[in-house]
Amino acid sequence: MNNRQYVRVYYPQDCAKKYLPELTIHYRSYQILDISEAGLHFLVPRMNLLHDDILTGAIKFTDESVVEFSGVVVRRTKTEIALKLIIGIPYSYIASEQVRLRNLEASGEIPFVKK
Repeated sequence: MNNRQYVRVYYPQDCAKKYLPELTIHYRSYQILDISEAGLHFLVPRMNLLHDDILTGAIKFTDESVVEFSGVVVRRTKTEIALKLIIGIPYSYIASEQVRLRNLEASGEIPFVKK
């Protein structure tokens, strides 16, 4: 049973970069898989780059707005890292991303995200 406390926005992995927010940690960009007010999940192609238990960075949304975050690594695999955010993402950004992605899906510009 999945009792998530926060609304989560999932991004299609095979989506054009121009439709995705840009995640930057230690001057490097990573692809976001999903975000919520209290969490962040992203791809890490080369695991050895991120060793910190607490990571800080910024998310630049497609409207050019930027949100800085800080989070604790709660899960890590060979290709992914999940953070529980200490400094989270305001709900207004989550809500606007949901609407933006639904509109892109409806117009056929991005694939439907199954989650």
